[in-house]
Amino acid sequence: MGNYSAYSTMTFTDRIIYMLLYGFTFVLSLLPLSILYLLSDFTFVILYHMIKYRRTVVRKNLRKSFPEKTDEERTEIERRFYHFFCDYIFETIKLTTMSREKIKRHVKYVGLNHIYDALNEGHSVALYLAHYCNWEWITSIGLYMPQEVLGGQIYHVLESKSFDTLMLKIRSRMGTENIPRYDSFRRMVKEFRSGRKMVIGFISDQGPEMHTIHHWMNFLNQDTAVITGTETVAKKLDFSCVYFDIVRERRGYYVVNIIPLTMNSADYKDYEITEMYFKLLEQTIRRNPEYWLWTHNRWKRTRKQYEEYLATHPKNK
Repeated sequence: MGNYSAYSTMTFTDRIIYMLLYGFTFVLSLLPLSILYLLSDFTFVILYHMIKYRRTVVRKNLRKSFPEKTDEERTEIERRFYHFFCDYIFETIKLTTMSREKIKRHVKYVGLNHIYDALNEGHSVALYLAHYCNWEWITSIGLYMPQEVLGGQIYHVLESKSFDTLMLKIRSRMGTENIPRYDSFRRMVKEFRSGRKMVIGFISDQGPEMHTIHHWMNFLNQDTAVITGTETVAKKLDFSCVYFDIVRERRGYYVVNIIPLTMNSADYKDYEITEMYFKLLEQTIRRNPEYWLWTHNRWKRTRKQYEEYLATHPKNK
């Protein structure tokens, strides 16, 4: 299953909706970023002050993550987050027609040699990412990869086939392939057996499903179930691992600092790589918390719920 696969399964109505969505997005993306940021400012007023989109979730997450901060400090983080979130929406729209030369000016990568060194040593590379800064623009990493290497990102298939197809099209513009999560391991095994090297982005900061929980750790002052699948893939398929520490220099300009985590992942103890990632991610978030996706109900699964789940599903222990 490659890019645009959703289109072939769409109904006639889905295709009409997709064409309307794409047409609107395409026309809007032709506007310069300066105008799109004005639209973002207007959207911020509506989303934050009028609709109050998921503000209860955001406030709960910020309160539990930063108990040492005052209410005023957390409110300021909240306000800056929503402002950036609106920027993220319009930056993603801009990606619909953004040229490769332009995105290279807006996203700089520092430490690409760590990826090249791993490839030269015969390893594929797992890119540990997060919902931090503009993760859609990070698909531009494909512009720096050797042609023979499979550049891709694991993605969660959206329920709306129209919107899913739109996002697949946007996310594939910079030379990387969208690999659906449910099919990702099979696909990577196939490439591994063929001898083809891969550079794959894994957004690994979301909460795992109950049946996939294997490890807990303290993250942002909270007992947190963490995704360990990236580490499992890295160990089984001989991936090296790097972490993308993203800095937003100013509106529309990002620097990605590539931090090496492992060369030979199989040499590490269980969950050691996962813990390295989450410790680095927490440092990144604490530096500029407004750029993380606080609208996600990250801590909806508790250890007590997990223990109750295990009591009725003993095979998952």
